[in-house]
Amino acid sequence: MTTMPSFAPHRVGVGLLERLEPILGKENGLVSAESPLDPMTSSTSSTGSELELVELRCGPPTVSSVECPAATFSWAPLSNVPEGLNPTYMLEIQQLENAESSPGSTWLSVYRGNKLTCKVSELKSGRSYAARLLASVESGSLADETSHVAGVEVRVLHADHIVFATPSAVPSGMQPPSLVQRARNALKLKWTVPEDPGGVFDLTYVLQVSPAPQGLEGSRTYMGFVEVYRGPERSFKVVKLQPGVRYTSRVQAINPVGEGPFSLCSAYTTQATVPTQPQPPTVQSATASTLTLRWTPPADNGSPVTGYSLERDDGAGGDFALVYGGPNTTFTLKGLRPGTGYRFRLRADNDEGRSIWSATTTLLTGAAPPSSPEAMQVTSAGRTSARLVWRAPEEDGGSNVLAFEVELQAISRAATACMGTDWLKVFDNEVPGCTIESLCPGCAYQVRVRAKNAAGCGSWTLPLQFTTAAHVPEAPQTLHAARCSPSSIYVLWAPPRHDGGSKVLQYRLEMAPAGCHCGMCPQALAAAPAAMLPYGPPGVGFAVPPPPPPPPPPLAAQHGSAMLRPTLCPAVTPVTVYTSETVGWEQQGLQPGCRYIFRVQALNAQGASPWTEWMASATTADVPLTPAPPAVSCVTAADLVLSWQVPPGQGAPVTQYSVEVATLPQAPAALLQLPGRTGIVTDPWVATLGFKLSYRGPETGCQVRGLEPFTAYAFRLCAHNDVGPSQWSVCVAAVTGHAPPTCPKSLAAQPSSSSLVALSWAPPERDFGEPVVSYTVDMAAAGRSGHGGGKNAGNGSSASSWSHVYTGPGSACQAGGLAPGRTYQFRVRACNACGWSPYSPVVTATTLPAPPSAPGKPAASGRTSSGFRVRWEEPEHTYGAHVTSYVLEVSEAGTDEWAAIYTGSDIATKVSSLLPATKYLVRVAAVNSAGQGAYSECEAVTTLLLPPLPPSDLSVKEAGSELAMLSSDAAMQGASPAADAASGASTTAVPAGSQTSVLVSWQEPASDATHAAVLGYEIVATPKPGSEAAAGPGGGVIKLNVAGRRCDARLEGVVPGCLYGIRVRSVGVEGTGHSGWSEEVGVATRPRPDMDALSVCSSGGAGVASGGSATGGMSQRRSGTGAKRAAKQRQQAAAGAAAPPPQALATTVSSNPAEDGASGPNGSNSSASRSRARAGGASSRVAAAATVVVAKKLRKATALERLADETPRWFGCAVEAVAKTLFGPNWRREYIRQLRTFGKYMFLLCVVVLVVLVVLSKQ
Repeated sequence: MTTMPSFAPHRVGVGLLERLEPILGKENGLVSAESPLDPMTSSTSSTGSELELVELRCGPPTVSSVECPAATFSWAPLSNVPEGLNPTYMLEIQQLENAESSPGSTWLSVYRGNKLTCKVSELKSGRSYAARLLASVESGSLADETSHVAGVEVRVLHADHIVFATPSAVPSGMQPPSLVQRARNALKLKWTVPEDPGGVFDLTYVLQVSPAPQGLEGSRTYMGFVEVYRGPERSFKVVKLQPGVRYTSRVQAINPVGEGPFSLCSAYTTQATVPTQPQPPTVQSATASTLTLRWTPPADNGSPVTGYSLERDDGAGGDFALVYGGPNTTFTLKGLRPGTGYRFRLRADNDEGRSIWSATTTLLTGAAPPSSPEAMQVTSAGRTSARLVWRAPEEDGGSNVLAFEVELQAISRAATACMGTDWLKVFDNEVPGCTIESLCPGCAYQVRVRAKNAAGCGSWTLPLQFTTAAHVPEAPQTLHAARCSPSSIYVLWAPPRHDGGSKVLQYRLEMAPAGCHCGMCPQALAAAPAAMLPYGPPGVGFAVPPPPPPPPPPLAAQHGSAMLRPTLCPAVTPVTVYTSETVGWEQQGLQPGCRYIFRVQALNAQGASPWTEWMASATTADVPLTPAPPAVSCVTAADLVLSWQVPPGQGAPVTQYSVEVATLPQAPAALLQLPGRTGIVTDPWVATLGFKLSYRGPETGCQVRGLEPFTAYAFRLCAHNDVGPSQWSVCVAAVTGHAPPTCPKSLAAQPSSSSLVALSWAPPERDFGEPVVSYTVDMAAAGRSGHGGGKNAGNGSSASSWSHVYTGPGSACQAGGLAPGRTYQFRVRACNACGWSPYSPVVTATTLPAPPSAPGKPAASGRTSSGFRVRWEEPEHTYGAHVTSYVLEVSEAGTDEWAAIYTGSDIATKVSSLLPATKYLVRVAAVNSAGQGAYSECEAVTTLLLPPLPPSDLSVKEAGSELAMLSSDAAMQGASPAADAASGASTTAVPAGSQTSVLVSWQEPASDATHAAVLGYEIVATPKPGSEAAAGPGGGVIKLNVAGRRCDARLEGVVPGCLYGIRVRSVGVEGTGHSGWSEEVGVATRPRPDMDALSVCSSGGAGVASGGSATGGMSQRRSGTGAKRAAKQRQQAAAGAAAPPPQALATTVSSNPAEDGASGPNGSNSSASRSRARAGGASSRVAAAATVVVAKKLRKATALERLADETPRWFGCAVEAVAKTLFGPNWRREYIRQLRTFGKYMFLLCVVVLVVLVVLSKQ
């Protein structure tokens, strides 16, 4: 770099900044055109002689790094800048032609600001630049090279510029090549110099195109491009290109440093030309008269093919003629000659012109079937054959005729019945003629012929019709009986299938009887005898005299295994009954149910046809003739017997008979004179009666039942066969006999009182000819009414037996002596000379209600000192009305004053507010809508005494260190330790520390007439919270039951060093309950010096004191298996000692009444003595309770209890605390029950959830 000193100031114009702003941007510190630079110099003030001049020197900039296309500049700050002035720096650059060139006057400002470094971008590679730094100071809004601040003039001296060069690089990317000239086989392209050549170098350019020109197809390509030029020129003409092809080009610049990137691609198309010569057309498909050609489109040379021209000659080598012009590549030519070769050529056209013609090709059509034969004719036609001849076709289609085919089709109906309506092949041969056989006489046919060669069959000739010679007709068809009646047969047939070629002129019908007269015919085995043949119609005579009409025999009979057809008996001559040209004939005057045979033949001009087979038919049967009136016999009051004769069946046997009966409202007087008479009734009005069917069956007699006595009836008869019913016969009348009357009518029952019901009725509707002489009334008790209530109410039972109430001619009576509120049933019947009538419908009546009966005797339960509970039974009889309430009365024994203490509908109540130990009488009465009933029997009830008062003056003291345990016998006798020693009872010494006991004493409570005597006492010692005894089983609570009236006891099993609360309560005699607890006395047991500090109380011990047995206690927990086994043995021994036999306990309680009386506070008390006298009866219950308590204490420990007892102390205490939290302080007895309850609830919850899931899954 070269530094040239220069201190001439320089101003930068605004126009230059506006031009630089888009290039450099504001990030380089340029000042926008809206804020031009302040002037760099200013003139000296006129008072300059008075200012101090300060010169500041601005050093040149330093190029710290150059990385094309950017350079980083830095400079040193101005030094000694007066206070109050701020320096501002501006960097300017200028491009030089080379490093030795001098800069011009045009500088480009690239930075202005107060920083000491800047970065300039957008520099060109391999170029020299000049750079200079300008500085100024600012005060307020002025920035000059010379500034005036506080009498000081500041002038900045600038250093000269520096020169630096950017490093060389590869050329930058170029613009895509542009088109200069276009030709059919060439494209001239040009391009510009790259924006950054990478330095001052002579560049080399590389031009690539795609696709490759002709001759360069095998050159190495990259991405499909082929290099076509490399040199310094900036234009090039690419030759040997294809017309109308689009070519893509790109260019690249190269300098000594390296190759620059390729430019973007540009694409240009060469000029188009006419298509290339097409290939000749080929055959896609060919027939005898058509050719379908196709061809491949040629190269279009840049202009799409717009159409094709196809030419062909005449098939004989003549000139070409245009046959197709269009854009398609296929064409079908029609109307060509079979087996002929035609020449074709093809040309393609586009917008540039027409291609040259393709090479000529010759294509052949296929062979064709021959034309139709000529001159076809029938030379002769007989009854069953015809001769046919023809000539060969004129055109053979390019192939020799190989054979002729002849087909025949029937026209006449007879011919079509034989061979149908389709064409049938009858001849296939190379001979031009044939004879057709097996034809029907007199029938019309048509025939056709065609020729065939190797290409196939030709077309048929026009059909030629001919007719065979006439003959006699065929036999008529389908002879049958269209309809039959009892006296006629309508025979119908169809014309012959073929009339023989001549019209049918008439038909001939013959008839004969179907039967055998000679006895030798096959029909003789199955048909009727010859004597039973029917006679013919009027005017037609048969050889056999006419017999009576027999039943029709079967149309055919079996003989062996062959079906026999109807035949004519040789002894019978058939009779012609019809001759005419129409089909069908009805033969009249025949007998019902007879068989006949018929046959028919047709006649034309040639003669008569054969006869048809015999056809058998029979006339139908008719209804039977009207039967005679039936005969009447055996007439009674309710039935009679009818009989009759069998009428003629008219061709069908009588199968059944119908008898109808109707009541005669106007019977003849002669009939009513005497029952059982009969007669014929012919009056016309009889037919209008309402006849009802009485009998239908095959018998010739019947018994008619269910008739009304002494009534006239009309009877008529009708016969039936398979055809239908006959006419009704003449009516016959009959009168039935006398009978007992009908039941009385309108029976009514009306209650008059609680024991009387009034009855009335009407005479019977009919007495059947005998007057009523008396009536009988019966009565029965019905089931208890729904209003009855009571224990037996509402059983709904019907009457079990009827009792007689009244018999006499009157039509009213009364039923007395009935129960109140009871339902009764009544019925009545009448009597005449013939007997008793049926009973009338049963009617019911209920007597008026009455007050109910007395309820059951009251029963008392749940007695207390102030009341009891009373219950009674409902009254046995409510007498017709429900019990609405009960009245309970109570009276003190020995008085007559009754007080109603309850009124209500319940059958139990609780009586309270009574005096203790007092006897009361109780009675109850029921009330219904009729009033209050009688009182029940009285029940005597005595209230209980009040529970005894609680003991007083409770005191506790600790026993000695060594205790004397009483033997079992001494414990049962209630002896104290002192008494035991006096009597010589044996004692056992217990080592010190193994057990601890305390002595408890109290004062017996006072007794009076209202409180019960004391039976015993209960002592409870409860460890205080926080003591070691509270962690033991059962919370460490010790219980002791004392039997008798002793007022002291020894409480065993207390834990040394623990605090207990002790209290006592009295137990009353005769189940009067317990008194309240006495005041609690706290006691702290003395700790043992040799006690293990880690031992804890784990189980209750059984304490035995004088006068009672221990039911609870605690045992000391020891570590080790031996200690646990010893504790268990001691617990079992204590339980055995605490559960004495009940007899011994009873003896202990009542052993010394005098001593018990002396132990009271006064020594003798009359009421207490009476109470103690009753104590002996309850001692056994106290002993049993003690045994139960001991048994409960000795139950098997559960897993949770063993976990709390046999684990380390801290873990056992934790289990004890958790169990108390979950199940309460009595968790050892309650948690199993709570767990079971919880398990039941969880099981029910699971079942409900399962049912809900099943229901949801089905939905």
